[in-house]
Amino acid sequence: MNNFVTIGNGNAKLGMAIPNINLPAGMTCRADAPCKKGCYACRGNFTFTNVATAIKNNYEAFCSNSALYFDEIRVRTALNKYVRWHSSGDIISPKYLDGMCAVARANKSTHYLCFTKKYEIVNDYVYSGHKIPKNLSIVFSNWGDWKCYNPYNFPTAWVEFKNRDNREIPDTAQKCNGKCAECQYCWHMKKGQSVYFPKH
Repeated sequence: MNNFVTIGNGNAKLGMAIPNINLPAGMTCRADAPCKKGCYACRGNFTFTNVATAIKNNYEAFCSNSALYFDEIRVRTALNKYVRWHSSGDIISPKYLDGMCAVARANKSTHYLCFTKKYEIVNDYVYSGHKIPKNLSIVFSNWGDWKCYNPYNFPTAWVEFKNRDNREIPDTAQKCNGKCAECQYCWHMKKGQSVYFPKH
């Protein structure tokens, strides 16, 4: 029986033990995303026909049957210790975020991670009284002078650009070592903590 959702088996950075669920870059991202030009999810392995098709199918799977989409992700990630949402793409809608939270609540021993620039969806979700499960780390992803509005003090991610001042990066931010399987820092960041990545 074919799976409804394609769940990746990790990558060079994540390691093969950390699965990831991807969506199409661009169409699920914010229209004014500052990282649009030169987006890493629009080149390399992401452009291979089989990979691009699988990612597009995930989007269509959510749109056609969101309950089945999240139920399959819940079942297939239940035995993993760490899972990454969206190496490509972003949170689609409040309904999508609600599904992510439901998956995390069901699999309390699994740690989920999501970087997002869709800060409005997350802020509105919390403002309306919803809670983000402790095992779902949502990290607001900033880009130079472009900063997420962060009234609830979510953990933050920053980009280290070459040949320019990176004064926006907090002094306390931890530099990514590029080896998620060995580190897992991002899955356990608390409010006010930060991480930064050299620009891809």
